[in-house]
Amino acid sequence: MKTLRLFLLLTCLASPAAKAEPLSFARDIQPLLEQSCLPCHNKTKSEGGLILETPEAMKEGGDNGPTLVPNRALESLIYQTAARKKKPFMPPEANKAKAPHLEANQLEILRRWIDEGATGSARPRQAVAWKAMPTKVRGISALASNPDGHYGAAARGNTVTVYDLLQQREVFAFKAHPDVVTSVTFSPDGLYLATGSTGEVKLWKKTGVQPASLPGTAATAGISQDGAIEAVIVEGGTVELREVASKKKISSLVTDRALLDQSALAKMELAGATFELEFLEGELKNTKERITKMTADLEKANKEHTALLAKRADRAKALTEATAKRDALLLERDSLDDSFMTATRALEQAKAAEAGALASLKTAETSKASATGEQVPVATQGVEEAKITAKKTEEERMGREAALKKTKDELDAKQKLVTEFIKTVGEAASAISSAKTAELNASDFASVLEHLKKNEPIQNTAAEQAKSLLAEAKNRSALVLAAIEAYRPPPADSLSFGADGILLTKHSDGKIRAWHGTTGTPIASDDVQPRWEMIRVIGDASKVVSPFSGRVNSVAFSPDGKSLATGSGEASRSGEIKFWDVATGQLQRELVKPHKDAVLSLNFSRDGKWLASGSADRAVRIWEVSNGKMFRNLEAHANHVLSVSFRADARRLVSAGSDNVLKVWNVENSDVVTTVSGFTKEVNNALYLGRGDEMLATSGSPLVRIVKDAGGDVRAKTEGFSKFITTAAAAWDGKTQLVGDVDGTLRLLSPEGKILREWAR
Repeated sequence: MKTLRLFLLLTCLASPAAKAEPLSFARDIQPLLEQSCLPCHNKTKSEGGLILETPEAMKEGGDNGPTLVPNRALESLIYQTAARKKKPFMPPEANKAKAPHLEANQLEILRRWIDEGATGSARPRQAVAWKAMPTKVRGISALASNPDGHYGAAARGNTVTVYDLLQQREVFAFKAHPDVVTSVTFSPDGLYLATGSTGEVKLWKKTGVQPASLPGTAATAGISQDGAIEAVIVEGGTVELREVASKKKISSLVTDRALLDQSALAKMELAGATFELEFLEGELKNTKERITKMTADLEKANKEHTALLAKRADRAKALTEATAKRDALLLERDSLDDSFMTATRALEQAKAAEAGALASLKTAETSKASATGEQVPVATQGVEEAKITAKKTEEERMGREAALKKTKDELDAKQKLVTEFIKTVGEAASAISSAKTAELNASDFASVLEHLKKNEPIQNTAAEQAKSLLAEAKNRSALVLAAIEAYRPPPADSLSFGADGILLTKHSDGKIRAWHGTTGTPIASDDVQPRWEMIRVIGDASKVVSPFSGRVNSVAFSPDGKSLATGSGEASRSGEIKFWDVATGQLQRELVKPHKDAVLSLNFSRDGKWLASGSADRAVRIWEVSNGKMFRNLEAHANHVLSVSFRADARRLVSAGSDNVLKVWNVENSDVVTTVSGFTKEVNNALYLGRGDEMLATSGSPLVRIVKDAGGDVRAKTEGFSKFITTAAAAWDGKTQLVGDVDGTLRLLSPEGKILREWAR
């Protein structure tokens, strides 16, 4: 039995160990690449021409050839650079994507996989099984106002709530997407609403039901649900609103909704024409002032040039003479310098001879002091001779000193003359150069003046045309106002207040009309009970077949309402801008690599000619909508660009960034016109208001500011805001302003900044 157990033990020891399970690319390698390599080496962002998404792509390599050699990890570039054995080390220590380098155990997995043959395939994309949105997701992530300021849409989590801003009430709410709604916008006609989220965009159409009858009991008078307002049909069939308590008349219901809409458009047109004329007249005034100044500058330059030309011959002669004299003086100075060096050496020799003679004298005197007998006369004679020699060397040394001093004085005097003539030469040369500079200045001034004079009549014509357009706008506005004054609805025969505060009136023409129950403002029939129904989905929130990478951060309708632009992209990997046909949902155009990081904001110019984009790559770009070509590349932000907005005339563009500033750009020449600072946190929204130069800017601090694009605050507001502000929106005329915060509270502001209404989550 012992023998059998020993045999079994020896058999087990002799057997080879069981082989480890081969590594899987999808399970073991792909996760490592996704965290450390793919942010910079993917299909959309292949730095160095290298893609590392599949083993086949890795074998194909990039600009430096194949990145791996199957079965030979130590010879594979991906292993060498990841293991810090060969430069450039990957990922770099400081990289924008903040990709970490591989740890020792991860490097060992990579090595094993390559040595095993570097086979396998990437894992297939899986459909996302979305869970219910947590209730704690309450902040307003996106916000929009329709152009006329009638409706506002606020996204909280995956739900969009629509508000009637005229009646200041919530009218409709719907779950738009399975994930957080990241963008929302109204079409120019207010008929459609677009929402964006992870991997998809949805289009919603506004619908409304024409009231067929009056609610409740119809009568010739009625009181609102809160008992504060009374509606009465007076003589002639006109309806009046009155305060119940004071019987004070509020208004007569004699206005037409369509005419009010026309009036709003006319007012915007009038404001735009006024601003355009003011701008052009300002430009013309500036040109005239520049012409006046440039004419004076040119006259002065020409006079200077003429005066200098008259003296040019004399100055040229003076320069020649001064140069010749300077050169002669330099030669004389150099000769004196040589003499000074010779005298210096002679003095040194004389001093050495004197020192030797004094030493010999001292030796002779020492010998004399010790001499005796017959040696005394000889020593005495030696002392006398030494004294004579010492005296001669002293005289020689003094003579050399005097000669050196004389030479030094002559050299200093000569150097002074040389310095003076060098200065004279410089002054003469400068005088001649001044004549040339004056000539160039005169030429430059003349060129600029010619350009200004050519431009002046063009600007003058533009200003005259603007005056004509302003006159036409005033006339149209006056006609609309006259129509409003003249309009009277058919006599009313009955009325009734609804629970929502809307007053419905029935008239002799058989139509039922709706009115704001507090102000008497007319309401379109389809605005009584508005709903938004989904009509189209672009993409797929499951991300299996979605045309969008990551979240759709921005959606923008073209001014004609026919196209929808979307901005999306994968963080630190790519930016996407696509144009979609609103009628069919089909892709119209995709811009090629518009940004290096996710696109965060889009905005069309009012004429539809350009589209501006802001990205996490810190760049602002302007694109020609007609051909998709980049028109301007604007780079001045130090961090993410969160918002972009064109001024109504498209001459200026404002951008807001995570670097806590606004940048106002001159679209014509790409210059930064103004940098607006004073924000302590990121500026998450900036948009031009109406047709002028004022902008609404919001920051998380929290802070709401109205600023001019030339600089300077119109107002800054913090009262009433306590939570981090996340986003803002405004109607085209700027009179309706919305601000949302991280707590889910939506605030409606007046043009003066007064909080008119709050809606909490």
